[in-house]
Amino acid sequence: MKTAPLTTEDVLRDLVVAIDGPAGSGKSTTARRVASALGFRHIDTGAMYRAVALKALRAGLDPEDGEACGAASEATRIEFRESPGGQTVLADGEDVTRDIRTPEVTRAVSPVSAHPSVRSAMVRQQRVLAGEGGAVLEGRDIGTVVLPSAEVKIYLVASARVRAERRLQELRAQGVETTVEEVEADIIRRDEYDSGREASPLRRAVGSILVDTSGLTIDEQVGRVVSATHDTATRLAALEPVRGSDVSGPFSPLYHFGRVLSQVISRVFFGLKYDTATNVTYNEHYIYACNHKSNVDPPFVGSCIHHEIHFMAKSTLFRNRVLGGIIRAGNAIPLKRGVFDREAMNQVLELLRENRSLMIFPEGGRVFTDDLGRARSGVGYLAVNSETAVIPMFVSGTNRLWRCLFRRERLHVSIGRPIRLAPGTAGEFADGDGYRAFAEMVLEAIRALKDEYESRPDTVKG
Repeated sequence: MKTAPLTTEDVLRDLVVAIDGPAGSGKSTTARRVASALGFRHIDTGAMYRAVALKALRAGLDPEDGEACGAASEATRIEFRESPGGQTVLADGEDVTRDIRTPEVTRAVSPVSAHPSVRSAMVRQQRVLAGEGGAVLEGRDIGTVVLPSAEVKIYLVASARVRAERRLQELRAQGVETTVEEVEADIIRRDEYDSGREASPLRRAVGSILVDTSGLTIDEQVGRVVSATHDTATRLAALEPVRGSDVSGPFSPLYHFGRVLSQVISRVFFGLKYDTATNVTYNEHYIYACNHKSNVDPPFVGSCIHHEIHFMAKSTLFRNRVLGGIIRAGNAIPLKRGVFDREAMNQVLELLRENRSLMIFPEGGRVFTDDLGRARSGVGYLAVNSETAVIPMFVSGTNRLWRCLFRRERLHVSIGRPIRLAPGTAGEFADGDGYRAFAEMVLEAIRALKDEYESRPDTVKG
């Protein structure tokens, strides 16, 4: 049974705000004050990396040693506590709030945080800390890697000189004497380092709101983020979301028959289970983006979705008249592989603009390893040009059905939170780079579902 529609305030409490930007753009101050204004929790991701850098320095580790720093990060548990004097940062129960702000830690944090092993450990903690919403996180890859599904994504920028002047004031308050030219040169070097690193480089998330803080006061930039968050809550509440609802349909007769048949086969014979990252259902259509392991992925994964969807399938499957007829009845759309199939893409765009839903495999085809494949730009092209939200999904076990049949492995589907583009931003990313960047964000969201599922103690490994 449906519950009552959620109010704007209900939706607001569930939101996550991701604030990214280069050093000195005002992320930390803005995030703290936005969290305070909204009554959200503030998760200072920069402080988390500083805590790992501090631990590495205390242990005598070389900040360039990725293996050693990665091991240190895996063993470090970070918490945040609010107090009248501000936020306290705890590393393994020790208050390190002041220690992580020393010049030595500042010099070490960039090389330490650049290691993939360190970032992987911290990202897992950040996702857990973000929980089910009501949180503000800031950093350099929150919207692109850590939480692509954050409902509000902000990218702060400012000129290097303005950021240097701000940083100079902070340093002088700490008794550090230097010049604005030296600080500016250091900021430029850090921008180049953060933007060029291999692991989670600094870049603007596709669909994020750009805020240039060069000529803004702190009150003005905080106000813009708070306003964007309230606007998002109002817009989502207008979609009449409900909590705890399991709405199904409507389905065409043939699609309904195929869906029920897929549910019986996948659940009775192979033990399919699924879960969702949110219990809120919105009255809208989506692009569902899932990893691809087997030819049974479309019907099995599609049976977990509570409304009718269309699929994209390689055109060679339609050469057989019988098979082609069956999959067409299941809403499959032929797609030529290896080229940009403009006819198929235009057909899908028209469906999306008619408020139909689509399932797509952003890896472009089946991947036969345990890892995910490379993101293809098709999902980005469709999402940006139709301005449709994307729901990431992760399926496990479809490539080893015989093991699932005997319950030696679990057949499982994880459904994530929607990845949205802020209104009015799509045109800024309507090119090849934007499509690829968005596809990579989607794949990161799928990877997050994979990591979360595989880290469960009750997960049956293959």
